[in-house]
Amino acid sequence: MGLGFWPSLKQGVNAGVLLGGYAYAGNVYFVGSNAPVFGKRVDTIAQALALMVPKDILFLGPQRHEEGNLVLPATLNNVTIIGAGNRGACFIEPSVAASEGLQVLADDVTLINVGVAGKSTADYALNIKGARRFRAYGCKIEGPDGTALLLNGSTVRNVSDLLFEDCEFCWCGSCIVFQESATGFGTQIQVLKSRFHNFVVTGLGVITTSLVKNLEFYNNQLEQLEDGTEPTDFILLSDNGNTGHIAGNQFAIATNATAKLTIGTGLMWGPNGTEAGWSTARPA
Repeated sequence: MGLGFWPSLKQGVNAGVLLGGYAYAGNVYFVGSNAPVFGKRVDTIAQALALMVPKDILFLGPQRHEEGNLVLPATLNNVTIIGAGNRGACFIEPSVAASEGLQVLADDVTLINVGVAGKSTADYALNIKGARRFRAYGCKIEGPDGTALLLNGSTVRNVSDLLFEDCEFCWCGSCIVFQESATGFGTQIQVLKSRFHNFVVTGLGVITTSLVKNLEFYNNQLEQLEDGTEPTDFILLSDNGNTGHIAGNQFAIATNATAKLTIGTGLMWGPNGTEAGWSTARPA
């Protein structure tokens, strides 16, 4: 399913953001049990974010990081956060009710092999707010009862140029939700080769009358709940002002029906697969 941890790590090395003699690497911080003796060891992610400056790198140990309401501020651009260990072994998961996982306000941020969760009635697990050029590879975004991933604008600008590849969205109300702000709609957003499962409401949708532009939703798997029930909607992007392309996806439903797949006229469709086979016909 696309990039795994080590290919992603190699990509980071080739980009010059990791240790190994690359001129553009900044400080390297480590958080977690049994952290290596070299580099800068910090007790918590919150402490690390307070110390980091642009171009720094943060490695998280393969464990549950029981922290909540973490914020990557707008001043902390061009940083990379990498989860060590096997896929899924590193995750941010608060224990306090209504606590969010992580909010990203900075540009040029990359997450690799990091899980982010929201607790029960939290507004989100991960929020990309007014940020640009965000990248996530091999990450798992899960919970809370509401929205797992919230993409919206800040008071000064919209959110744009985002990529989620080989990620997992699950155990939540809705997986990915777009929310338009006073600064405009989200745009240039790619979701590629990712898995959506055990969500109750919507896999891909908007808050009220919000829009999304230049959406690219390719080669993803959208599944039913464990007990075989279907979510309310796999896709709910009904406004004709939405634009983009939805293709190569597999939906765990019988047919290409608007009851579960609702898109406006501005979105191009197909081919996408259901139990009935692959079809280029728009949902009907």
